[in-house]
Amino acid sequence: MNLLSRLLLISAAMLTTPALADPNAQQLAAAKEAEARGAEIYAYDQAAWHSTDRFQSDLKKANLTLEQAVDQGVRGYVVEPVEKGQLLATYYAEKDGQIRAFARYWVVGSSVRRGGLVKPGDDAALSPLALKLVGLRGKAVDAARDTKSFYCGKGVPNTVVLPPRADGTFSIYVMSAATQSGRFPAGGHSRFDFDATGKLVAHRAFTRGCIDVDSAGVPKDAAGFAVSHSLDPQPTEVHVFISYNVPVKLFVIIEPGQDLWEIDRGKVVFKQAGLDK
Repeated sequence: MNLLSRLLLISAAMLTTPALADPNAQQLAAAKEAEARGAEIYAYDQAAWHSTDRFQSDLKKANLTLEQAVDQGVRGYVVEPVEKGQLLATYYAEKDGQIRAFARYWVVGSSVRRGGLVKPGDDAALSPLALKLVGLRGKAVDAARDTKSFYCGKGVPNTVVLPPRADGTFSIYVMSAATQSGRFPAGGHSRFDFDATGKLVAHRAFTRGCIDVDSAGVPKDAAGFAVSHSLDPQPTEVHVFISYNVPVKLFVIIEPGQDLWEIDRGKVVFKQAGLDK
């Protein structure tokens, strides 16, 4: 079935009778977890995106290019939770074996509330959590290379490093980057899980191939954009993350049973069992 036929079939399915069989409790719990984690990935990715824009602006004001900042030891950034629901994005530099803050930005949603380049005399020490995240970010990038994880598109992969879970584990996402307006990669995303000691304990890819969510190509009479998924019995956190980044509803068709799920701006809803039945 081609994409257009599937989109239109989904439009028709919205008018049919309710689901033939509801998902089980495990699937529903996993979908709720996907909602929460997908929203978290999006929040941390937004903090990185908007703080990067401010960082580049601040470099320009300081008559510095990004290349010159790299020459001064800048190696990357990490995002950590701080007070009052804010996220702190720290751009760090390495010099003489020490990692120090080069710039800091406090972000809420898509808004950078305050921050800038670290000035001489300022405390440039990173928090213990930030230092831990710096190390794990590097380990995840190395693990992605060692496991031959694939990316989609020509952009440099994004990394999203989340704070520890309740059990002390850390999840780092290495993800394909969007490089074209109106198209968002749905493939080439991986997760690497580390325990509290920094040991890699699990990793997974979320797709077997590459596909872009082409929101500009969705027909006006279609319900949204549909993707097939065969690695899980329900949508994942990556599907939720994608839904926040596209202006159309995302429909996930679980193979091989053709169960249909809808995701609208992060909200996951089971729609129908056996779409083609």
